[in-house]
Amino acid sequence: MNNKIETSIFLKKLRSLKIKNSDIWINEALFGFYHIKEYCKKLEGNNKVLEIGSGSGILLNLLSENFKDIIFEGIEPFGEGFSSLNYLNSFSRENGVSIKNIGYEELSSNNKYDLIFCINVFEHLNDWRNFLEKISFLLNGNGKLIVLCPNYGFPYESHFRIPVIFNKKITYYIFKKLIRIFENKNDCVGLWDSLNFVKKREIMNHLKDSKYSKNLKIIDHLLILDFMVNRIINDREFRKRQRLIGTIAIALKRLGLLNIFKIFPNFIPYMKLEFSRK
Repeated sequence: MNNKIETSIFLKKLRSLKIKNSDIWINEALFGFYHIKEYCKKLEGNNKVLEIGSGSGILLNLLSENFKDIIFEGIEPFGEGFSSLNYLNSFSRENGVSIKNIGYEELSSNNKYDLIFCINVFEHLNDWRNFLEKISFLLNGNGKLIVLCPNYGFPYESHFRIPVIFNKKITYYIFKKLIRIFENKNDCVGLWDSLNFVKKREIMNHLKDSKYSKNLKIIDHLLILDFMVNRIINDREFRKRQRLIGTIAIALKRLGLLNIFKIFPNFIPYMKLEFSRK
């Protein structure tokens, strides 16, 4: 891991508070940092970066701590299913990061950004098509949008760790009791309702058809599959949360069959998409 992260003053302060489940959110932020830092390294001083769905605010703090010449902003409307993040978000704001309590719909098109990213947020958007159209107007000429989220083209729901049976409605009917127990136990009531079950092939098709989003070009980073499998192997807490899919993924890697997924990219369980203006 990056030595700067290991010596992060912010993380030391956060860990000293011993907030329940904070280690989970720290690990999620480190996952995001690994992917977003490479884009930040290519930016210049006073370039603007926006995080959509800052959640705990930990990632934004880490980026601000490591890239002091870049202007970082975040938005977090706190929709249903994430009430437990309120305290962490408040702590992050107290440490100086700018996180507005608004949705992306309220962003002014007069503001332009050199990098916009959302990590495990895209699958919670009420209207991801509208989101892409809005963001296309917020990017500078060379700006990029980075999206990391589950791909429901693979029949598995990673938050609740259950298989998807045909669609969201039927899956809920079959697993309703389990879903309710999970939400109550983890203080995330409303999480299931927030999921949009977005599929990678739907995004690809939309970019071809939309009169606005067709201005965006897209790179599908298939190496995210290898990264996620390595994360399952090396991140004990993540492996514990994703035991079923993790066991399958590790077995496929050991058998040398993991790359079969890359022949059918729309079936890879997780996606990393990079959008930029044409």
